[in-house]
Amino acid sequence: MEYLKKHPEYNLYFIGSSKINNQIDCKLLDANVEGLKSYNLGANASFNLENFQTLEYVLENPSFKPKYIVLELQDKINITRLNLKTERSFGAFNYENTIFASQFQLNNDNYKQVVLAWASFVLNVFHFNKNSDEKAVQENYNRFVYEDQGFSPLEYSVVPRTKENQLKRVIKDRLAGYHADHEKHGLNRALVEKINEIAGKCKKRNIQLIMFIPGPAEPDAKKLEVYKDKFSVPVISLVDPDEYPEFYLYENRWDYGHLNEKGSKILSNKLVPFLKNILQKDIEK
Repeated sequence: MEYLKKHPEYNLYFIGSSKINNQIDCKLLDANVEGLKSYNLGANASFNLENFQTLEYVLENPSFKPKYIVLELQDKINITRLNLKTERSFGAFNYENTIFASQFQLNNDNYKQVVLAWASFVLNVFHFNKNSDEKAVQENYNRFVYEDQGFSPLEYSVVPRTKENQLKRVIKDRLAGYHADHEKHGLNRALVEKINEIAGKCKKRNIQLIMFIPGPAEPDAKKLEVYKDKFSVPVISLVDPDEYPEFYLYENRWDYGHLNEKGSKILSNKLVPFLKNILQKDIEK
């Protein structure tokens, strides 16, 4: 974020989880989309609330000057026994996010998660377990931040590649699960309202919001696909294995839910025509 404040030439920001951070090659996109200068703000394990917080920070700070923001579409905000006490899980529980989380969980009839959301809000207010690491961040040089426009392939991480037989089995199971999912998934109205609200805030800053469902498919993929035409902004989906079989080949994968560097370049290339189309429509306006 500090880097982007000093570089207003970037006109498109990607915001999302490791499916953005480890899979979107901005240099490749810029080389193939005229007028595009993009930056990858994805962060591992960054889910709905963290992403909303990042986006709000961008909108509130005039140092950031994007024309487009691509936000990963998710429905992941549950608090678990594992992450209840961690700063990462409750750090994003400011008042606005906690209200949204409560509405989201009430829509799902998940009252336990409503209680946990407010417990996380209280922990956040009292700065429980807070550690300041800003100095360490400022002094650390990360070439992916400064040289690769935020893109960080998993080959350069500490995460080992899943063993071949195990990964092939998981890919097969995920594909079977996707095709066997015939449930009529309902919309979470709180999520629809939240995204449309964010889109309105972006519009006031003359920013076009774009929602994005990246491949490969997670077990909840079809739950997300029902939102494709339900927002006031475009939704790009690269998750259907019938349309994008390349994401389900072992040679393009790193682990259960992520592509390797080769696969990431394929995904980035698949994204090119969608971005061209949206940018062209914007120019025609």
